[in-house]
Amino acid sequence: MTRSLAALALLGLATGAAHAQSSVTLYGSLDGGLRNLVNGTKGGGAALTMASNGTYNSNRWGFEGKEDLGGGYYARFNLEAGYVLSTGANNNTSNQIFQRTSTVGLGGPFGQVDIGHQFTLQHFLVKDFEPFDFHYLGITESTAISGGVTGRDDNAINYRGIFGPWVIRGTYALGGVPGSAAHGSTFAGGFNYRAALVKLGAGYTHKSNPLSATSSAYFGDDQYTAGGTLSLGPVDAMVGYSLNIQDTPASAKSQTRNQYLWGGLRYQATPFFNVTAAYYDNKNKTAAVDGRKDVAILGIVYLLSKRTELYADIDYTKFTGGYVTNSTLNPSGHSKQTGVSFGMNHWF
Repeated sequence: MTRSLAALALLGLATGAAHAQSSVTLYGSLDGGLRNLVNGTKGGGAALTMASNGTYNSNRWGFEGKEDLGGGYYARFNLEAGYVLSTGANNNTSNQIFQRTSTVGLGGPFGQVDIGHQFTLQHFLVKDFEPFDFHYLGITESTAISGGVTGRDDNAINYRGIFGPWVIRGTYALGGVPGSAAHGSTFAGGFNYRAALVKLGAGYTHKSNPLSATSSAYFGDDQYTAGGTLSLGPVDAMVGYSLNIQDTPASAKSQTRNQYLWGGLRYQATPFFNVTAAYYDNKNKTAAVDGRKDVAILGIVYLLSKRTELYADIDYTKFTGGYVTNSTLNPSGHSKQTGVSFGMNHWF
């Protein structure tokens, strides 16, 4: 009887272990490329650089883990950091070790919920109709479209549910300010529709931006986005639109309007070679000062293997209005710039 009970206990432990299957994956990307930008300096000369965080793809490394909880449910986590390939330094100016992603979550038949520092809802939404799939981030307008400088939310709760061809999305990011649930917070909702020939997406994001670091007042920041992709054999045609309306402090009694339009074609010529062409237009209006940035870019990628690819691009950027003298958006101060990039990217 004792031996039978012991055997049953061992069988129960083995069954529990079988349900708790888990895995941890180390992954990353290394991008080594050069870029030459005509009119890239204030003196009008060309600027030859090696991008600090990758030209074609962002340099990163991270851990991703998943544990099977049984019944179709699972727990997961993701930690991801950036680095500078040319020097080996951390890409960590904000004193965040895992400044790219830091989440823990739970998934199952209901969908998936992730909590922590993560990409904005805009990022996931736009990915279905972004011509370069968030490559060449230092050249295109993808970063601005997907959520500003970092394209990520702190203190975020992100939901994604896949139901047939529909993907339902929702995000709530806490502001972290005592005594106010709204101050500094973000909430967003959207959807993607995915079929063989067409992909569609639309979403809305609202942020309650602090008036200042010490003020309890805040003002609105709204973004509306929609777009789609039409797939015809080896060719994908993409188009998108996004409008960001941000209130300025009450004393200014005005708004900042950033309108983004983009479109592109992606041609998969062979399983190893593709060509992408895209055009991005950003029109800004702030306190009666207009500015505009237009980017045209043509890029090619050749796969040496499943993990190693060669890339090259040629691009043209034109600034007009207030953008010509904007030192943040246009450090060189020249209205027209032409760039050429080439390099290698490896995944592990």
